[in-house]
Amino acid sequence: MKEIHAEALAKAVNGTILSGAGDTLITSVSTNSKEITKGALFVPIVGERVDAHNFIDMALEAGAVATFTAKECSKFLPGKVYIQVEDTTEALQLAAAWYRSLFDVKIVGITGSVGKTTTKEMIAAALGTKYNVLKTKGNMNSQIGLPLMMFYLEEDTQVAVIEMGMSEVGEMERLAAIARPDLAVMTNIGVSHIGQLGSQENIRKEKSNIMDYFSGECSLYVNGEDRLLHEMKEFVAKKKKNQPIDTALFDAKTIEKFSNCIVKEFGQGDSCAFQATDVVRKGEGQQFKYKSATKEEMVTLSVLGEHNIYNATVALAVAEEFQIDPSEAKKGLEDYKPISMRGQIYECNGKKIIDDTYNASPDSMKSGALMLLDMEGIQRRILVFADVLELGVSSKKCHYDVGSFLAETKRHGHQIDMVVTVGTEAKEICRAIKDCGSNIIAEDFENKADAEQYLLLNVKAGDAILVKGSRGMHMEEVVEALKK
Repeated sequence: MKEIHAEALAKAVNGTILSGAGDTLITSVSTNSKEITKGALFVPIVGERVDAHNFIDMALEAGAVATFTAKECSKFLPGKVYIQVEDTTEALQLAAAWYRSLFDVKIVGITGSVGKTTTKEMIAAALGTKYNVLKTKGNMNSQIGLPLMMFYLEEDTQVAVIEMGMSEVGEMERLAAIARPDLAVMTNIGVSHIGQLGSQENIRKEKSNIMDYFSGECSLYVNGEDRLLHEMKEFVAKKKKNQPIDTALFDAKTIEKFSNCIVKEFGQGDSCAFQATDVVRKGEGQQFKYKSATKEEMVTLSVLGEHNIYNATVALAVAEEFQIDPSEAKKGLEDYKPISMRGQIYECNGKKIIDDTYNASPDSMKSGALMLLDMEGIQRRILVFADVLELGVSSKKCHYDVGSFLAETKRHGHQIDMVVTVGTEAKEICRAIKDCGSNIIAEDFENKADAEQYLLLNVKAGDAILVKGSRGMHMEEVVEALKK
């Protein structure tokens, strides 16, 4: 982090210094009193169960030199800066937006219902063949995480690839105001968070706010084979031709940005400007031909899954915008390996265990099944799926649709052999499989312990087992049981 003065920070967040010197240098920002480094600004977040104002003294004694506070202070530690603000979360966001403005850096924003993290990783890998790239760390893509991520910008950062997540109305606009991406990628529009937003159209509307702070002519990369994203391209074309448009589909600020926005589609379809063709499986990897208006390049990936073809294609497309030839950008992709809990493969006692437990949606469950069907040299293909959360009244239907998909899907002459579900909602997956009359073995369990016991008795050498569920289901515990 670039050093900043407490006085400048206080001004940026409309705060007041209650105690301490305005020329105090701040060298890091943290919301965790247990992870304070010397020179830090502590931001006490008020959560549903914990008010971090109670830990201000602890943070300052641990080495923080300054703190925000939205409450009255009964005492001031000597030599420490106390900045009074209206709301600490809002102050953090204002501080991050101000700090981002200090840098002449290109920012690529990534959003979508599925695949944000892998897409972010691949784009960063492709851009990293030429530039000094900062990418979102871990899950720092939220109203708290993204602002903290901004403080990792350094003077030598040339490009930042920033993941931007949302679950409720208004969140993406706030994130866009902080990060102010210069171009954006939308991976897909699924049903994640449909419980809060009501429909896929509303999800698209919210995610489209990633463009709200575009400056001048900017690129929006969308999955051309996602119906709702393809409709965006048609909407923009009508807007530019002054043809009638449905202004209820997007926010007014977003519609305004469409005038200078170039929508670029990626995918396998012929209509896509950036296309993947000639896909061939190669062991636990795959190869495809990348085609753009002026370039063609064969690309080899060390990961399976059709979704990774899309991720790699948009990574190469973005790299072209940054003047990196695909022949160079692909070198960053060839070494890509899945990160923790996002498709990692473990080989244990003759079994292949795929840990994809970081999170789940109905769409990513389907993608996971297709990836499993792409694997070669497997005797049986087993899916272990847990509840997908935050689907609201659509939950049972969404889970049932996953089961129907599994029952009807064959690939390379294979089908899924066994499905084990955990939780109250995921049992709809098994019900659909049975309703379809499929010969897939389908067993549902209320809890992980019973599912683990069943799996340990029934899986054997030669099996490949993919484990997936929402973060709140903690399915990594099942992975650990299977690895023993």
